[in-house]
Amino acid sequence: MLRPKEVCQRLGISYATLREYVKKGYIKPVILQSGKWRFREEDVEKLMGIVRKRKVILYARVSSNTQKDDLVNQVKYLQEQVKDYDQVITDVGSGLNMKRKGFLKLLRMILNNEVSKVVVAYPDRLVRFGFEILEEVCKAHNCELVVLNNEDKTPEQELIEDLVSILVSFSGKLQGMGSQKYEKVKKCVEEIKN
Repeated sequence: MLRPKEVCQRLGISYATLREYVKKGYIKPVILQSGKWRFREEDVEKLMGIVRKRKVILYARVSSNTQKDDLVNQVKYLQEQVKDYDQVITDVGSGLNMKRKGFLKLLRMILNNEVSKVVVAYPDRLVRFGFEILEEVCKAHNCELVVLNNEDKTPEQELIEDLVSILVSFSGKLQGMGSQKYEKVKKCVEEIKN
């Protein structure tokens, strides 16, 4: 977000001219709670004749390195469903881990208004909890969030899957990723789930 002074400098206009642009609807300010104006950088660039192409991103994630084949299949599925995309971002890690390298890269791109659409196979591929918050962030940055497979699950099914995810994630941290004990705990939890 840019202050009025920064907008005037970029456009080479006076503050009075900027107010006139707002009055005529050439540019729309974001009005803060304090009443001060801020302007979206992309709106200023449009006035300058600069049009940035925003990207369509395919995002895929699996929980562990043992699922690399699943990651390849997930990416392939996304590519088959979405023919016109710009970039694929992948992660290997828990959906509870908000510090995943690919996830953080995607989030920064959304916050910088570089993304027009994010496509995922399932909501939990992006985040295990807080999907609704991410949807709101995307909306605020004019980014469409598309989930190709949105299964209707009962609240009980969702709760069980969330609990399994938490158990598996924490047991992985306790036992060390890739260890045999981790796989045993994961298998045991999966059996409980079924």
